[in-house]
Amino acid sequence: MKMNQKRVVMSVIALAFAIGAMAQTKAVKIESPIVSEKDFMWYVEQKEAWKDIATKSPQDETAWLNYYNAARYMAWYQQEDSTAKQVVREMETAIPDSYTFNYCAYRESVSGKGYGDPKNYAEAALTKLPNEMQFFDYDNWVCYLAMQGDEARMRPLAKRYFDSGIYSETVLRYSYNELAGMDEDGIYIANGDAAIIPKWLIQEGMGKHKDKTIVCMPFLAVKEYRDWLCRKLDIVDPIHEEPYWTDESCRALLQTIIDRYGSKVYFSTTTPASISDPWKQNLYNEGLLLKYSKKPYDNLAIKRRNVEERYMLEYLLVSFRPEWTAGQRLSANYAVLLADLLPYYAKHDQKRYDWLMRLLVCGIMNTSLSEEKKQEFMNLLMEK
Repeated sequence: MKMNQKRVVMSVIALAFAIGAMAQTKAVKIESPIVSEKDFMWYVEQKEAWKDIATKSPQDETAWLNYYNAARYMAWYQQEDSTAKQVVREMETAIPDSYTFNYCAYRESVSGKGYGDPKNYAEAALTKLPNEMQFFDYDNWVCYLAMQGDEARMRPLAKRYFDSGIYSETVLRYSYNELAGMDEDGIYIANGDAAIIPKWLIQEGMGKHKDKTIVCMPFLAVKEYRDWLCRKLDIVDPIHEEPYWTDESCRALLQTIIDRYGSKVYFSTTTPASISDPWKQNLYNEGLLLKYSKKPYDNLAIKRRNVEERYMLEYLLVSFRPEWTAGQRLSANYAVLLADLLPYYAKHDQKRYDWLMRLLVCGIMNTSLSEEKKQEFMNLLMEK
């Protein structure tokens, strides 16, 4: 047998083994990556496993939802992948009037790949909400209603989400500490699910920090949200017509907010630098947030105040249950943001140094991050 023929045969055999392995894969509930992050091949295998179940039981909405979510998260690794859109087409044939189809069609229609008018699917799904809602249901519809500026429907749903106990306690505690470090009537700007959603749950579920305005950067591309935000902050939108989704349009609205409220404005440290770069010369780290200020000030003194008086950090000492991937990263992130206080305490307050060092070490070690990743965080502490 010639060498190139041998290679073809070996490739066919390898592919056959791979397909066989996928066929034997046990179908597992697909969680959001902020809950449990997996690699690309895991989602590929799960997509095939759930497709098989949905094909055999075409009225099984749970199978369709997991089939769709696996395909959707495949596209996180390969953005050109259109498998999720194909799954929605299959679903439309099998369960066209179902909650699950309308939920998935909405998700696909707002993904940028196009699948009809997202609002039509969203409103259809909201009339069919399941009695026992899960993470995806709460997460998706709280965001949708907030994006529409529909506080009348968003607020009770956010409270119900908080009361369900589904949301990560660790992520909630980190968000609570962010809010606790802000001035009254502060304006919080961020763009990630784990940065924005828990703030709404704290406000509506706990009734705390309701004076703060939460600004979701991606939503600035939506007219309804911009209108709501401008009413709430009593400002005039500098952009009066489409397109709202451009960087220039979003930056113009943020500049209007900053011009009006100045040092009331805070950026999350988890926000990509590309968002806050236009104002980076005027941003000062106060612990977990970056505060806007026209004039320099002793931000490290405010940072110490937050750590000593406002943040609730003892939860880092002990972990009682498995936590979301996002929660673990946020716990370790305290080391990134607060390690620069250690030299001050080492010089002026040994007891406080020992206390903070112990908290930061526990925040790293009580996660299931890889040993290599833990060491990276630990190195930040050892350098101080």
